[in-house]
Amino acid sequence: MKYLLSEAQKDSYFQKGFLIIENLICKDDIRRLQLQSELIGDNKIDHVPVSSTQVEPEVNIESPIEKNLTLRKLYAIAIYDQIFWNHVVNEKIVDVISQLLETKDIKLYDDQLFMKNPEVGSEIYWHQDSASWTDIFPRDLITAWTALDDFTLENGCLKFIPGSHRFGTLGLDSDSRERKMERFLPLLKFKQWEIEDIELDSGSVSFHHSLLIHGSGKNLSTKRRRGYAAHYMRSLSWKDERVTNAPVMPKFCQVRGQSYENCV
Repeated sequence: MKYLLSEAQKDSYFQKGFLIIENLICKDDIRRLQLQSELIGDNKIDHVPVSSTQVEPEVNIESPIEKNLTLRKLYAIAIYDQIFWNHVVNEKIVDVISQLLETKDIKLYDDQLFMKNPEVGSEIYWHQDSASWTDIFPRDLITAWTALDDFTLENGCLKFIPGSHRFGTLGLDSDSRERKMERFLPLLKFKQWEIEDIELDSGSVSFHHSLLIHGSGKNLSTKRRRGYAAHYMRSLSWKDERVTNAPVMPKFCQVRGQSYENCV
């Protein structure tokens, strides 16, 4: 393995639901991802479909603004683009995932590049990822969130509620996250909820559990805040075909190890 976790790091992840590893990705690799994201966002390459881009809801797309700066996110791009796929299978990242999931057999669930552009980058409300990924079990996927730019409070860094992954799925779907959070948090018999702001330097990676309650603020700065999230699961995870409200996903790609019959 290229990256071995200490017992303290693993214990911290299981207790808090996230682990930060600073400067895990080299600057050259970060720069490649930055440049490729601009090409994809501006539709200057034809192997990633336009359907993989999403515009910020409050942006006037008719205004004379660079297309890249209107985008909320790019998603499902690694299955089309070699540069982003190379990042998904980066040995150091996958080593960490393998140790936290305690398996060598890993698949990619999905990937998203949150653009969070200056002044228009919108807030992401409190949520749990597995509340949207309703058909995948067990609900212990891990997101490796790589900072392509520096993350600060001003430009909308990630926010975590440590330990919240241990309470299971709270039903925080994308339609009513704020209202449901107001209802759920007081009901939990737990110490006063703490919010941890995750400021990261470019090249650092945050690994978080798919049940961890998290969000991010609006970008109030003049600087970009791009974060690339790759979501990993065990090859032995299974998909419940009876679930009707799950997102339609592309084929789950093998990242490491082997696949299994009747599993994802």
